[in-house]
Amino acid sequence: MADVMPTSTTDILVRGGGASLVRGGGASAPRHPGHGIQVLVEVFREAMFGLARNRFRAGLAMLGISWGIVSVVMLLSYGNGFRDALSAGFRNAFGSGVVISWPGQTSMGAGGERAGRRVRITVAQALEVGELPLVKHVSPELFQELPISYGNKQSSYLVRAVAPSYGVMRSEIPLPGGRFLDDEDVRLHRRVAFIGAEVNRKLFGESNAVGQTIRVRGINFEVIGVMKEKAQLSNYRRPDIQCVFIPYTTSSQIWYQAWSDVVVWQAVDATKEPDADRQVREFLGKAANFNPVDERALRNWGSSKADEITRSMSTGLKLVLGFIGILTLGIGGVGVMNIMFVSVQERTREIGIRKALGARRRHILLQFLLEGIATSAAGGVLGVVLSTALVWVFSPRPFLSELLDDTTGALDIHLLLSFELLAICSGILMAVGLIAGLLPAIRASRLDPIEALRYE
Repeated sequence: MADVMPTSTTDILVRGGGASLVRGGGASAPRHPGHGIQVLVEVFREAMFGLARNRFRAGLAMLGISWGIVSVVMLLSYGNGFRDALSAGFRNAFGSGVVISWPGQTSMGAGGERAGRRVRITVAQALEVGELPLVKHVSPELFQELPISYGNKQSSYLVRAVAPSYGVMRSEIPLPGGRFLDDEDVRLHRRVAFIGAEVNRKLFGESNAVGQTIRVRGINFEVIGVMKEKAQLSNYRRPDIQCVFIPYTTSSQIWYQAWSDVVVWQAVDATKEPDADRQVREFLGKAANFNPVDERALRNWGSSKADEITRSMSTGLKLVLGFIGILTLGIGGVGVMNIMFVSVQERTREIGIRKALGARRRHILLQFLLEGIATSAAGGVLGVVLSTALVWVFSPRPFLSELLDDTTGALDIHLLLSFELLAICSGILMAVGLIAGLLPAIRASRLDPIEALRYE
């Protein structure tokens, strides 16, 4: 059974709260200014002594809290990494504020024409979208699956006829020594090609493709650049690494097409994308004679929708993972609470002696509450340290890079520790520590001193 508290603490508690017991119920002596602080210091010291006397028990409680913190941090870090991997995949596919507009079929009558008409947007109309106030870049895009050959090697790839701004919008980054299409290529109808990374591997292997000549449907094109490896979570028709890009003005030398298959445009700012979308719809609706509110006439897909999908998927995963982690942390909190209840039971006689000597209820409450909070805080600090080490050791984790044959690892899950995550874990830990220490502390403070002194 625990011993009676040290004399210094007893004296302070007697002077601070039980003077009537010593003075026979008379008026209490005046207190000096630092008296209350001294009482708090002694109560805190006693709480630490209590933990030190029960090191093994406190250690088990700290271990439970640490395991809970590690679970929460690791799971939510995984959720953050999952979100960033998805965002990177969509960002590589579309860019920021970039929208792909697909002409479709009208579902509403417009301009005296009935519904069901196929919408056609000419290349000239697509280029005029770039003159709208909320549009920064635009490119028509015409595509055909065509045979591409180099020497005795031949395969079928998607040929995309685009404008130079397409490379900026879609993050088509060339390897050193090459370039994407420019305005002169478009103006002079040059037979030049920018090839995807996989096209380069299949046709040229380890050789330098820049300056070489490939044949597109039997017509010679000079390779002016090779795309840097690019991992895409989303694409249309084919991933960019499996495509060949040529000037849209040159496409008529290979196949004839008066309209643009899609219109690729970028808002002046990602936050302005919804407003720019309405502006583009109104312009093209007037130019191509369809109702701007007709979603089937012009289907738009862009970075805002990709971000919405990413947020919903990552939020759902983080809620599930966070719930599992919080349950684990709650189990650790229950362990702390049980240990504190046992401590109260074992120290019942000690509590009775302290109350008989003048200790007030708030002093007993504060002491046991501090023990519970200190145990939880120490376990939390240990858990954060362990979590940081584990995040460093186990990051990154394989994800989409293997599925998409991406050698850059950009779409792997990199476990991320953020200030927001640490703040959430700290808040949960404070709540667990407060609840775990409060209930046993209340029980201890309510013990009747006479009954407590009789306890064996």
